Amino acid sequence: TATITVRDPVFWLRLATQGDLGFAEAYMYGEVDCRDLTGLFQVLLENRACLAEIDTLFAKASRVLERFFASHLVNNLVNAKRNISAHYDISNEMFMAFLSGDMTYSCAIFPELDADLRHSRVNSEFSSAGLSTQTSSELLTPSEDSDDDAELCDAQIRKMLHIVKRADIKPGHRVLEIGSGWGSMAICMAQAFSGVTVDTLTLSEEQAHLARQRVADIGLGPRRARVRVHLMDYRSMPKEWEGVFDRLVSVEMVEAVGQEFLETYWERIDWALKKDTGVGVVQGITLPEARADAYVRDTDFIRKWWVPHYYGLDYPLAERSAVFPGGFLPTLTLLITTMASGSNGKLVVESVDNIGPHYARTLREWRRRFEDRFDAEIVPALRMQYPDVLGDGIAGNKDEIEVFRRKWVYYFAYCEVGFASRSLGDHIVTFTREGNVEYGCQVPGIDTDVQ
Repeated sequence: TATITVRDPVFWLRLATQGDLGFAEAYMYGEVDCRDLTGLFQVLLENRACLAEIDTLFAKASRVLERFFASHLVNNLVNAKRNISAHYDISNEMFMAFLSGDMTYSCAIFPELDADLRHSRVNSEFSSAGLSTQTSSELLTPSEDSDDDAELCDAQIRKMLHIVKRADIKPGHRVLEIGSGWGSMAICMAQAFSGVTVDTLTLSEEQAHLARQRVADIGLGPRRARVRVHLMDYRSMPKEWEGVFDRLVSVEMVEAVGQEFLETYWERIDWALKKDTGVGVVQGITLPEARADAYVRDTDFIRKWWVPHYYGLDYPLAERSAVFPGGFLPTLTLLITTMASGSNGKLVVESVDNIGPHYARTLREWRRRFEDRFDAEIVPALRMQYPDVLGDGIAGNKDEIEVFRRKWVYYFAYCEVGFASRSLGDHIVTFTREGNVEYGCQVPGIDTDVQ
């Protein structure tokens, strides 16, 4: 059970006319409260079929309107950068506040899924499985609360090393990464073995700036050219990159590709990889097959482009910071079928892992840090980034900040329940070329696997 408290009667109007999207808006604007959002989402999820049957005509019409707005966010070359910027360019300092020191913004792999819920610290052995022993310490950026970060940081590095092993990266390899984040995966790969070089792509100017700075700070930057950060769309890679990469890694970027461009995404991966020995690893958030049709028909909280002034409200930052505009979650089947069609069958699946349940804990860790550090670190970061909106003396800035906070808390809790219930997955798909005899055969769980 979960208890909600209605603070403003407008809540009922939103709920009647927009359904679950109306509830999300009402929560953001403080018209309804719930102390246990994850508990509430669990109840709603368990009763999803019944709730769908009582959708009002207005709510269904609202979804049609939302789909119309969403159609203008399709990830063509013009929109893709704007869609990425809406989330990832909010503020580097804000992300620093709730991510661990390695600055990885994707699912981690923990020794135990629920140790945090039992309020216990789990001491786990961290093995680099023959990789550089400096990776963990060099990736971890010192923070005021490094002990608090250590477990999440180790879990993130464990995932990155798992991908390095799946990709079978070797000394001297040239690696293409689509989706840089803040550089943690590129740094990990470059440090894994001697002579590895990484070209990593992002559309986020904020990410590119910080990733370049981090790469330079540890001596992998322009002078050594071990990691090159490109502000570039994957569809705009230079001609000389055709067929030159030994390995491809793309971590939780495929969700930003869009349904219309999934085949193009795989076609560009096929184009960039070496034609006989290329190997790639793509990690992506996925949907169960049974939910795919409804997902395509509807617009959910994550994909909605918030325009609060439509309701007589004015929250510029909340409007700007849509969660993931233009995003699309494929099913595992769609990922694999578009891989086959986009590459004309030249890419073949080697293995598939689902680490989705680990995302529930990852999101809990992020939400705890976000809430604990909001006033001391995140609010100052937002004020510095948006002085015209949140500066001292500007009317309504406290309301704006509170809407922003509630939106992100809702986002963390909403996604946590999705992964915990397996309504969302997070699959790591490894693939190679037919006839690639150089690539071994890795079986999860045997003693050579990353622990």
